[in-house]
Amino acid sequence: MSQLIENFIEMMSVERAATQNTLTSYRHDLNNLSRYLNRKKLSLEKVDNASMREFFREISESGATSSSLARHMSTIRQFYKFLFQENIINDNPMNGVEGPKLGRTLPKILSESSILKLIKHVKDLQIRNELIHKKRLRYQRFLSQIEILYSTGMRVSELLSIKISDLNQHNYFLNVMGKGNKERIVPLTEEALGETRHYLDLLGYDKDLAKETYLYPGSRKNKCLTRQYFASELKAYAQGAGLDEKNISPHVLRHAFASHLLQNGADLRSVQQMLGHSDISTTQIYTHILDDKLKMAIKENHPLSKKM
Repeated sequence: MSQLIENFIEMMSVERAATQNTLTSYRHDLNNLSRYLNRKKLSLEKVDNASMREFFREISESGATSSSLARHMSTIRQFYKFLFQENIINDNPMNGVEGPKLGRTLPKILSESSILKLIKHVKDLQIRNELIHKKRLRYQRFLSQIEILYSTGMRVSELLSIKISDLNQHNYFLNVMGKGNKERIVPLTEEALGETRHYLDLLGYDKDLAKETYLYPGSRKNKCLTRQYFASELKAYAQGAGLDEKNISPHVLRHAFASHLLQNGADLRSVQQMLGHSDISTTQIYTHILDDKLKMAIKENHPLSKKM
């Protein structure tokens, strides 16, 4: 079965342009299925609806969240569809197996004041005269990252994979390679570009920028900084700024960007393009903000509301 899993992973990578994170999730979920089948002494051809329901029931009873269970189901549904299309199986055991109904949970939102507090904290750390160059560079790198994230709403994986050649230091624009290798151009604020220029100046003392690929190089040659490293830095600085680090993550910054844009008058279609959502229905999770603004506009401006 392991070879079939690898064949499926390769197909999703080449034909569907799935990201590395998605492929890792596929492999994790299918390895869980493989262990279940081995334990039950079942082959792919002998699995039926009842066996699949038992497998998902075990996952649910293990404490998995509804979203984790739904992801397992989606992965395995696609896997069996692949096996059926390749004529490896004659019957699809996932037919008739339905996933959990997921509610549209509203994303955590970080306030504008909290983000400004976080940035001020890191700037305060940086202005200490006794700082060695390595620490000054580290703080400046974070300031560049937080300003770019908050001014563009890009995914953290997109941020860390930015190449130096993607940055146009004169026109305030950045080329971003998003999901499915879809490229989009996002504008940078003056603050984001300024902090990034300063960061590159400091980086240039240590490295030959002409030989560097990534804007945020990692410890390994020709590799960018990892998501885990950035996330741990973000939480550490948030805690230092007096914020609750449990409510802060790279993705929360993305939600903050979208929410604050809408609160300040941006339209949903523009936010969709900035976030890189292929379907506007994905962006519509933020429509509660527009609904609140509409209610407030009616309350403040409608003639009947003033008589009440």
